[in-house]
Amino acid sequence: MKLSSSLKLFVAIGALALVTGCAATQPVTGMIYADVAGPVAVTATQMGPRHGQACATSYFGLVGLGDASVSAAAKNGGVANISHVEQHSNNIIGYMKYCTDVWGYGPRAAAPAAKSGALSTPATAVQTAAGVTSTTTGAETAIK
Repeated sequence: MKLSSSLKLFVAIGALALVTGCAATQPVTGMIYADVAGPVAVTATQMGPRHGQACATSYFGLVGLGDASVSAAAKNGGVANISHVEQHSNNIIGYMKYCTDVWGYGPRAAAPAAKSGALSTPATAVQTAAGVTSTTTGAETAIK
């Protein structure tokens, strides 16, 4: 049985969508190309001067390597008190790179007080699936 060329094209596009679609981490994805960034978390503190980044890479959805965790990004940038977390991903026909960016303050630098009128919340401990515990207050987030 011979397949028509349009059916072959449909099957090829479907297979490519299955391979690259499983690696989607953004609300906006592209099967052939995507370059998307977005926020993850923000505190009432102004953006800190220190920046750290951690990335992971996937090859056609078959092999994934790297550590794109918040704790790895904080460690890479020497950030002890996190004020902002963002992520960025790009995908070019099956090659995907996902990065986590953190901003904040070093171990000895105190984060500035929240702006007047900013919401003040009690401390909340959150444990991620990777086992990283972060404590969030209205002024800062500390990775432990």
